[in-house]
Amino acid sequence: MVLHNCSEKMLREDKQMKLGVIDEPIISKDADKLDIRKHADALVRFIQNAATPITIGVQGEWGSGKTSLLNSIKVELEQRNEIKQIWINSWENSLLASPEESLIKIINEIIGELLSSDSDKERKTKILNAAGTVFKGALRVGATLTMGIKGGEVADELIEGSDQNGIKELRNSLFELVEEIRGRQTNPYERIVIYVDDLDRVEPKDAVKILELLKNIFSLPGCIFVLAIDYQVVVKGLEHKFGKQNADNEWEFRAFFDKIIQLPFMMPMGQYNIANYVNDLLSEVGFGGGRNLSPEIITDVIKHSIGGNPRSLKRLVNSVALIEIFSSTIVEDSSSAGALTNERQSELLFALVCVQIAYPDIYNLLVDRPNFETWDEDFAYEITQGKEQEDEKFERDFDLAKKTDDFDEDWEQVVYRVCYSKPRYKAKVIDVSRVLSLIKDNILALPATEAELVLASVLNQTAVTNVTSTDKPQKSRNVWKTEEEKTEANELWNLLLDRLEGQCDVYSKGRRTGSSGVIRVKHKEHPLITFAMYQVGHLLEIRIDGSDVEENVRLFDKIYSKKEEIEAEAGMPFEWKRSTTSKRQSIRCKDPFVTEFATRYKRGYSAVPDRKDWDEYIKWMAIHAPKLEKAVLKAMSS
Repeated sequence: MVLHNCSEKMLREDKQMKLGVIDEPIISKDADKLDIRKHADALVRFIQNAATPITIGVQGEWGSGKTSLLNSIKVELEQRNEIKQIWINSWENSLLASPEESLIKIINEIIGELLSSDSDKERKTKILNAAGTVFKGALRVGATLTMGIKGGEVADELIEGSDQNGIKELRNSLFELVEEIRGRQTNPYERIVIYVDDLDRVEPKDAVKILELLKNIFSLPGCIFVLAIDYQVVVKGLEHKFGKQNADNEWEFRAFFDKIIQLPFMMPMGQYNIANYVNDLLSEVGFGGGRNLSPEIITDVIKHSIGGNPRSLKRLVNSVALIEIFSSTIVEDSSSAGALTNERQSELLFALVCVQIAYPDIYNLLVDRPNFETWDEDFAYEITQGKEQEDEKFERDFDLAKKTDDFDEDWEQVVYRVCYSKPRYKAKVIDVSRVLSLIKDNILALPATEAELVLASVLNQTAVTNVTSTDKPQKSRNVWKTEEEKTEANELWNLLLDRLEGQCDVYSKGRRTGSSGVIRVKHKEHPLITFAMYQVGHLLEIRIDGSDVEENVRLFDKIYSKKEEIEAEAGMPFEWKRSTTSKRQSIRCKDPFVTEFATRYKRGYSAVPDRKDWDEYIKWMAIHAPKLEKAVLKAMSS
């Protein structure tokens, strides 16, 4: 087996093993596997000693661990009897409710929590009745807000105006309530900490309204708000006021945020102990038989792919757990067994799923051609059709990139070309190159043939978790998996070369180089020129691929000057591919048979033509290979 199995025996031995991880925040500091406790401890000390009122904004993208951090703070503060804590889930309160109705729910929940430890029932009833009256006024405030007037202006007007049922009365009532509760012997809290979670799950515009109204109402001595919200949510929620964020209005967005938030805190994702967290999750699902993967491999692969968002990491772990269970039902070709240790096999699966999630387009290219070390300019052209060269900055950027370690190999340059015209991929192209290099050098570290076998096998199994927008059926790429396939390919070559015997100078037995599906040979008098024959794809090709790009281009131009004579001699047109940004120049057949045959047997999906088509293939090659060779050599000699 290429992959170690999550076997039935393992499941029987551990009935409690989880087959997946749930996307829930941590609720105990003992469950902290990300090592964020030191940050929680710092915030705890600040909350205990901060002047009030104050609002702390815990920022971070969705799934970055904000709720877990709030839980850690809450658990620590539970040991302080002088602090009353209230937890509000804004998303739950916003379901099927307007922003103003949500606010009333939140206020009602806060008041209920404040009164929960008061033994004076009569006092409770009096305060709740008063709050009910205030809520009616708040609903009218909400109705005004929904008419498009800026919320801040309406709030100021109501506070300064004579509307006794407005925000001013609401805030005054709450001020008296909080002061009374803080000073009462039956409920002696010195400060009240109110956590408002899941604001980034609320519609951004509504989240901003809730923030603004909370600010106007709850600026009360003794109160500390801890809000979990990303700054970008605030930006989106303010677009109706300030328009799309740009350099000219950026300060307006920031000024609003600073008005609401007195202490911003950014989730320290760059400091997370990713390896510890991921290995702990993997052990929960029994991945790899419970063995820990290399912390260095985990950290580097995640750094250059999905990033350290805990929610993304949980999704990753669920994916690899499912794939491992699925792989236990598949019997792989034994010829690829033992190429990697079990640990390396697990690391390869882990890395490929990271690529699948972070870079689905690159993952699909791997499925198409697993041995990415063989990716070349021709493969890039099949993918991009030269679209990247339409950008006037491409050649300059490409020349600079090729001078770096990340793009000094042919396959890395293919990655650069493929990513260049896609903004999201272009921004991450260095990471794409590095994660593939990690797979090649740190995980596989195998000869190309063995690496292709292992990659193809693992990719076949990871297909069950692939998400694609295409409506085309998934295809399983045939690679050289068995000796039988190699034997069949060599049989076809022998039949063809026997047919060409005496007709060709270059294409002949004993001068073959390349893999099973291609023959590449050079003429002794023209070492920069490679003559190639394929069993699938474009069948015949001439390449100029010396080490000097300028010299290759000059030679291509000399041959191109004889274009009419060459095409007339060969009896068919050619596709002339000239590039000043790559060392490879190429000349390909454009005969109708080649087009039809290439469609029938597409490179990357077929290893060798069906036997029923061999006679047709050999007949065409026997006519055109000698003509092509003769035409090019004649042009060179002239």
